[in-house]
Amino acid sequence: MASAAVPELMNQLRTVSPSAPRLIWYGPGGERIELSGRVLDNWVAKTSNLLVEELDAEPGTRVALHLPGHWKTLVWVLACWQVGAVPVDGSARADHPAEIVVSSSAAMTVDGPAQLLVLVALGALDLKWSGPLPAGAVDYAAEVRGYGDEFFDFPPADAELTTVEQDSGDLRLPVLFDRAAACGWTPAGVLLVPADLPLETTLAAAVHCWSTGGTLIVAHPSVDLTENLLASERVTDRVGQ
Repeated sequence: MASAAVPELMNQLRTVSPSAPRLIWYGPGGERIELSGRVLDNWVAKTSNLLVEELDAEPGTRVALHLPGHWKTLVWVLACWQVGAVPVDGSARADHPAEIVVSSSAAMTVDGPAQLLVLVALGALDLKWSGPLPAGAVDYAAEVRGYGDEFFDFPPADAELTTVEQDSGDLRLPVLFDRAAACGWTPAGVLLVPADLPLETTLAAAVHCWSTGGTLIVAHPSVDLTENLLASERVTDRVGQ
């Protein structure tokens, strides 16, 4: 897999039918969020700029993602890839703490000043963290909108970028892209993924969709996936079925 895989993926989101839906989230309580390629790219750029400018991330920085299956989790993974940081799936490699911890739980603690904590509000209309922020923590919802819609500080391309670090072993970029290419899902289709599947499965589905011009739907486990919903979204494939 060429080292330009991530820049090419992001370029496709922003230039190939950029107004078309690329990521749809079905959440609890009837929540539905639709992001076009352009809007998704903007969110990733803003998060990338926050990572670099406020959190001092650089190639190789490890970012522990204590987040559930959610559209914002995918934004964080893409932002990590874009800046050359390494996403860590939850508490993988607990013996080697990550430099940045990203969580949706107020109960999350960090290991002293060597770790930075970012709290992510998951609600669609949340403009800030709903409770008190721990000392030194960054409020993602309140801060991210102030960053630029484009990211220019590209690190040197790394063909062997760790796509996600997990207890079962590091998943490298070529393996993920090869897995996405060999999945058998419909190119340029609409792919539905339950949000409680492993992160690496969701990432393979996302790469498949966005590299072929398709749409990824991520659905919270509480969502009733009715035949009417599947028909209205024109779902072509379902992961895990």
